[in-house]
Amino acid sequence: MVGATLFISASNETRNSVVLARNFYGALNVRELTELPPDWRAYSLFHGRISHGYQFVSEAKHRLPTSYYGLTSGVGLALIALQIHLSSGANPQHLRIGIVGLGIGTLASYGNPGDYIRYYEINPEVTRIANDARYFTYLKDCRARLEVIPGDARLSMGGELNRGQPQDFNLLAIDAFSGDAIPIHLLTEEAFEIYVKQVKTDGIIAVHITNAHFDLQPVLKRVAEHFKLRYALLHTDGDGIVTTYSDWVLLSRDPAIVNSLPASAGSMFKSAIKPDLPLWTDDYSNLFFVLRR
Repeated sequence: MVGATLFISASNETRNSVVLARNFYGALNVRELTELPPDWRAYSLFHGRISHGYQFVSEAKHRLPTSYYGLTSGVGLALIALQIHLSSGANPQHLRIGIVGLGIGTLASYGNPGDYIRYYEINPEVTRIANDARYFTYLKDCRARLEVIPGDARLSMGGELNRGQPQDFNLLAIDAFSGDAIPIHLLTEEAFEIYVKQVKTDGIIAVHITNAHFDLQPVLKRVAEHFKLRYALLHTDGDGIVTTYSDWVLLSRDPAIVNSLPASAGSMFKSAIKPDLPLWTDDYSNLFFVLRR
């Protein structure tokens, strides 16, 4: 019975797969999403059972930012607000965007000519698949200058600071917490000391916390209190086709930029619960206290 259960589970996870890959970081597969209407045909990248985004195939739809990254998501609204903020005034500026976690490169769809996007990705198989234009073209079609930095994001960004090369991001998106194996070292006090130095004073740190197993709100609320950052949790239900349910926490030293986020149907700010746990550090963290019950 156990063997049959495991076989059925594995079969379901690889159903409609067109690419299967495995390395030290786990199993990846690209699936065709056949449950969508025919004119919304799409491919999605999965790490185990966790989706890392999908892209529509048709020419009319393949540039749309989808899933957790749509125009009404927290990160989408943050990017729109920053584009408006930087384009106003006598000296319009281009966006500098940092992203921890490549996925299929969906956020590259927000890049405009003159912008710069810097991805940090630890898994070389993810980078290879995201660049396979048979399935995903967000990176290929990106209108901004784009780089993918291999290796651990925290070590990479820490190395940049040690070399006197802060990236001065307008937005830094931390997108590595959707699975059931949380990289805790990206959520500690020491990690955020690096993030804050990598982001401009009027910039935003956007943390993707959509997760079926863990509620990371109190962890990030404590981070906001410790670093004196404006905190906003933006929840989106999604439409079930282009966009999906998502929760993003936005942090900034500048209250004005968070307050300027455009209103959007289907999205809303939610108040974070008062945290009753200590600030996570490299010496202390406890996933049990943020486990959804």
